[in-house]
Formats: sequence, C-alpha cells, structure tokens
Amino acid sequence: MDLQIIEMSAHLAGMVLIFLGIFVIMVSAISLFRLPDLYLRASGVGTSAGLGVATIVVGALLVDFSAMNLVKALIAVVAQLLTSAVGSMAIARSGYLNNSLPAAITHIDDLRLTRRDAAAE
Repeated sequence: MDLQIIEMSAHLAGMVLIFLGIFVIMVSAISLFRLPDLYLRASGVGTSAGLGVATIVVGALLVDFSAMNLVKALIAVVAQLLTSAVGSMAIARSGYLNNSLPAAITHIDDLRLTRRDAAAE
C-alpha cells in the first residue's frame, strides 16, 4: 500500500513539473513578441527554455522512474542548461558585434570597445 502511494505521488509530482515546464516555455515564447530588442529576447528565451526543458525532463523522470532514466535525465538536464545559456549568449554577442542596437531602456554599454565601429576609432 505504501509503495502505491509513493508511486502515485511521484506520478502526480511529475505531471505538475511537466505542466510547469510547459508554462515556462510558453512564457518564453511570449517574450519573443513582447521584449523590445535582441538582447532581452535572447536572455528571456535562453533562461526560460533551459529551465522549461529541464523541468519537463525531471517531470518525465518522476512519471517513469528507473535507474537508466535517471542517468539519461541527468545528462539531458546538464546538457540543456549548458547549451541554452551558451547559445543565448552567443546569439546576443553576435548581434552585438553586428551592431544590433539595444532598446532605449538600456543605459550601460560595458562592451562598447568590442564593437566594430568603436574598434576602428
């Protein structure tokens, strides 16, 4: 009886995490349309997509738990978190180096000297 309660609780927690991950990815998709420039979009999508996919993977692990699935989930979560962050930063950096202008709300430019037009001066 106790094992059945634990399995049902893990299944319920897994489904909650899956739906939470879907919600985070939906917020990430909305941020593509609502945020004003490339840099904020890359930041919003990189963070949200990384956490959303990781949450879905952990939820799927709880729904169908096994030792092999645990190894797969750990590899998938680590890979997703690393590549999502690095990928979004690479997109933002390439936009910056190609002189994509930031939104008017951005006041500080710490990388000004790395721009092509500033380096030529």
